[in-house]
Amino acid sequence: MGLAIVIGLCIMVILLLPVLWDGNRYRDRYLPVLEQALHRPVDVQDVRLTIFPKLGVRVQGLTIADDPAFSPTAFLTIPSAEVEIQWLPLLHRHIQVEHVRFQDPTVHVIRTQDGVLNMATIGNHPTLPSPGKETSNAANALKSLLGVFAVERFSLIGGTLQYEDRSQEPSRSYYLEHLEFITNSVQLGQTASLQIQGMVMPYQLPLEMNGRFGPLQPTLDLPMIDIVGRIGKVEGTAQGKVMKGRLELDVQIPSLSTDDMPMNAALAQPVVFSHLQAHLIASLIPKEPSGPSAGVRVDPLTFDLQMGGSTIHLSGQGTPGRLNLSGETPTLSSQDFPLALSVQHPFSLEQIRFETVIQGARIDLAFLNAKAFRGSLEAHGTWDGTLPVSMLSLQGSFTNFAVEPMMQALRSSSLSLTGVGDLDWNVAGAWSPSGHPKMNGPVRLMIRDGQLVGFDVMQGIEDALQLPDLMDESTGATKFSLIDTKVELEDRGLVIRQLIL
Repeated sequence: MGLAIVIGLCIMVILLLPVLWDGNRYRDRYLPVLEQALHRPVDVQDVRLTIFPKLGVRVQGLTIADDPAFSPTAFLTIPSAEVEIQWLPLLHRHIQVEHVRFQDPTVHVIRTQDGVLNMATIGNHPTLPSPGKETSNAANALKSLLGVFAVERFSLIGGTLQYEDRSQEPSRSYYLEHLEFITNSVQLGQTASLQIQGMVMPYQLPLEMNGRFGPLQPTLDLPMIDIVGRIGKVEGTAQGKVMKGRLELDVQIPSLSTDDMPMNAALAQPVVFSHLQAHLIASLIPKEPSGPSAGVRVDPLTFDLQMGGSTIHLSGQGTPGRLNLSGETPTLSSQDFPLALSVQHPFSLEQIRFETVIQGARIDLAFLNAKAFRGSLEAHGTWDGTLPVSMLSLQGSFTNFAVEPMMQALRSSSLSLTGVGDLDWNVAGAWSPSGHPKMNGPVRLMIRDGQLVGFDVMQGIEDALQLPDLMDESTGATKFSLIDTKVELEDRGLVIRQLIL
């Protein structure tokens, strides 16, 4: 009888635990710990212990504030979160979490003009000890936690990830809505599975990712990462590992067409990126404070750029903030250009080689070499989209080219111009919203040892003076040894500064 009473009292106490234990009474203890770890204000509306049907904790209205330097609004809000814990492992001082469930969370990621993310300041504080010591303490704490903490299943349902890019004016926002994130078997010695689904807005592109990672090691190493994903119609794979806090990932995308990308450019024909391969290296536990991309490097990066029947082979290396890219192709036809060209006859550029440096919205063309119309083309320039009005500058020369085939390709006329030409230019200007640049700067054109077929200057003089047979018999052409023209491109048009014939 006494045993039955004891058992009954124990059952009653267990059933009354959710009522007797009120987590809100201890918020003055656990909230400061969270705020100190994150260095962000944290607020929780309600915390309750659950017994039936599972032992666990239910949290309502969890909010983590943003860094005031970025935004006065919340960085993370979770309306509802539940943690279900298994009973038996607790007897062995081991926390076996059966399920962690987040419902409708919202994350707001911000990138500043300097390229810094608001996530980069989480856990950072100017009065903390040296970065190396802080990183070591954080890693050791996480390792100890994994020794007693395991998650059988984690699910995030109905989430929203907002990315606000303030690096350019006006700022742009992108959303990943209807986000579902599910993992299984996140515990030491196990290989976990990963499933991600969502919708990339405002482009309405479905996102799907499936993969595995593990086995999870006490040192936080992941010997194997294997992910297959798709965004819209673009598919790709990623394989790699995490060793000693260093992520190495090989990314492959078989094919990516501009038709499958959300872009407003009016292309005459699609451009296809094929055989894209990138080796990604990232430090997950940085040794010192840095920008969000300073610890990320892509080396090497290779892909083919297919435009019609022409293919440009590209390779490069660098960081998300600075990418060095070079390319070459034996030939590129004007018929394969993605933008419509106003030409009368097709022509080809041959032996093309170039190098560029891409820094966000700024592209520096270090050099461009090519052959065309039996001449040599050399150019360099800059496209700067970081300014309120995008600017384009180009400098270069086109030497020893055959004038006649170039003129025939550019325009049709009853007159024909022959000779060997040299063209030099140094122009710059703003790129108008209509898509046409307003260029300014000097241009010089010299044509040697040629003739203007279809117009005889001597015959013109005879006709003007009304003196027939003054000169020799007309040949129907005008021969010359040199035409030297200096012009200036201005907003109001073309201004001739010098003309020597």
